[in-house]
Amino acid sequence: MVTCNELTAALRAACPLPLAEEWDNVGLLLGQTEKEIRKVMTCLSVTSSTVGEAVREGADLIVSHHPFPFRAEKRWTSETPTGSILLSLIRGGVAVYSPHTAHDSAFWGVNRQLADLFGLVDVVPLHEGNLTASPAMIQGIAPGKAHVLNGEVGAFLGSGRLGTFPKPTSLSSLLQSVREKLHQPNLTYVGDPNRILRRLAIGCGAADDFITEAARAGADALLLGEARFHGALLAEELGLTLVLPGHYATEHFAMETIAGRLATLFPALTVWVSRCEQDPIRYWPDASISPSVTPAEPAG
Repeated sequence: MVTCNELTAALRAACPLPLAEEWDNVGLLLGQTEKEIRKVMTCLSVTSSTVGEAVREGADLIVSHHPFPFRAEKRWTSETPTGSILLSLIRGGVAVYSPHTAHDSAFWGVNRQLADLFGLVDVVPLHEGNLTASPAMIQGIAPGKAHVLNGEVGAFLGSGRLGTFPKPTSLSSLLQSVREKLHQPNLTYVGDPNRILRRLAIGCGAADDFITEAARAGADALLLGEARFHGALLAEELGLTLVLPGHYATEHFAMETIAGRLATLFPALTVWVSRCEQDPIRYWPDASISPSVTPAEPAG
């Protein structure tokens, strides 16, 4: 038997909660610690769709990257979206655990996984924290690599990542690589496609707060999920290239990693990644959409 506390302890070992930002809401957010867990679903966000899937499939626990609720609420009634979702979770007996920014900054967290995905070397936190890496953290959610990285035990952990390309690459080449590896055909960016890049900073999700720090650290480019307009202007002024594949694309893949890790650690569990979750942002033209009928001219 696997209890909720045993399973979430494994998540806390891989993504220590002290790594989370002060404003964040992380850990076990709903549920009973001693409840037996048989089925686990991972997803990026707790929504009516993902909760509906979890309840239909009999999940005992949702591991969601984003916390639920994301912000404090004063009322929990069926008249509000968050209230309806909470009531569905309680009726279905589904617990919720969110690692969020602790997952972003963990040794093998989202940002480190992105750095590895794009082949960066000499990877360090962009913003160094004061928590040091332990063997348990290094083992984290990437079993089998700890023996290669024993030299990094004791290294400071922190938010974001900064690394170097094995050989200089153009922005256009990086954009093509991001498109393929994150399965995101629609990219936005700031900068010259012919620019040669040597150092890349990374911040998954909404990380335009890293723009100034990335420029000061000597990064040529910052890969992040999304940036506000004035953040893009600031990057342009600082001479920092931005690569913007979208919030969903820079984080959802890591929930597949967590699902695989939990299935390995707890083989008796049924673990899956939400099958219904999709990026809420769409791009036009979309090949999956049939051409619409031309509207009739207005009368008169």
